[in-house]
Amino acid sequence: MKHFSIPADFKKETIDKYDELNKKYKNSRVSETYGCVTTGNVFGSGRLVRQMLKTGLDDLQEYIEYSREKGIDYNYTLNPSYIANKEFTREGVIEIKKFLNRLYEVGVRCLTVSIPSLMELVRETNPDFKIRVSTICRVNNVSKAMFYKSLGASQIVLDESINRKFSTIKDIREAFDGRVEILANQLCDLNCIYRMFHYNMISSEALGTVNDVCVNFFEHRCVLQQFKDRSNLLKLSWIRPEDLKHYSDVGIEYFKLQGRHTYTQGGDPVKTAECYLSESFDGNLMDLITMFAKLTSFSIYVDNKKLDGFLEPFYKNKNFCDFNCVKCDYCETFARKSIDYGKAQETMSLAREFYNEFDQYKKLLHTAVEDPGKNRETAVPEIEFDL
Repeated sequence: MKHFSIPADFKKETIDKYDELNKKYKNSRVSETYGCVTTGNVFGSGRLVRQMLKTGLDDLQEYIEYSREKGIDYNYTLNPSYIANKEFTREGVIEIKKFLNRLYEVGVRCLTVSIPSLMELVRETNPDFKIRVSTICRVNNVSKAMFYKSLGASQIVLDESINRKFSTIKDIREAFDGRVEILANQLCDLNCIYRMFHYNMISSEALGTVNDVCVNFFEHRCVLQQFKDRSNLLKLSWIRPEDLKHYSDVGIEYFKLQGRHTYTQGGDPVKTAECYLSESFDGNLMDLITMFAKLTSFSIYVDNKKLDGFLEPFYKNKNFCDFNCVKCDYCETFARKSIDYGKAQETMSLAREFYNEFDQYKKLLHTAVEDPGKNRETAVPEIEFDL
């Protein structure tokens, strides 16, 4: 049985549709939805609150109760990468404990957490909470998995950078002796240099330090990385519905779909869920992994069905990919099969032109020049030291 965790849109009619899917498919089911409140959220999350549907604790309680009537659980994402060290102060601990108790009151029993110190605090506050380790923790080997198990975690979401490292996934699954979950429709580059810094920026939203410039910076850099070359779209960490069977072969039964931020832009979680439950999709892979949302004006068509066989050498040979793209053209070979070169080149050129022209960070660097007069007035006096 394959179990899927889907981002919550907090609508009862969506839960009804998941219930219909669960009755339709016998070997796969939507087992839970996940998310967080946006109203009064002082701790942040793994997604920008400003990009998610508005939800409060009262809404959450009603949603959880209805979901459970349909046999679908709920997981609360308390997974910022940083909370300004609140968990190390008396006032902060009291505030967090109060929030945790309120979550328990509205029906939350499972938490996705990314900060180890916060995991200890959760366990101290209420042992009844099940702790799931966020993908932000970057669990990519057995040692890390076992460390989080010692902190009381009963489930982990693996670092998406190992999505194609089947021997590593199998080793973690066998050692952890708990639920191991894979993020399936991830849009990030397998080795994105911005990932951790992006999460830190998102987490700082609760501190009031997020502005349009930093949001623009990370989102635009992400797109520019993808559009440097058409083969880069095949180097993202997505998993096709047709390839789920290979993960089942190494013991993975739990899969997570991401996309809370897509719901304000037309994202369709039910359509996405059915593609994965049916293990088949005929269309543009890029539409599927963005939950069919219109996130950008620039889209390259990647024919999903023409990627059949792409994953084969990854699960047959554990040493197949060492991320040395300078010497290997495997992804480019499949890009030729699945992507129209001329159309892709045109789209990438337009995208690069647009994102470079509207780069708020570059404009800030060019225009942020201190007033020389002001500089003289506030100059720090020179200090002499006796050596």
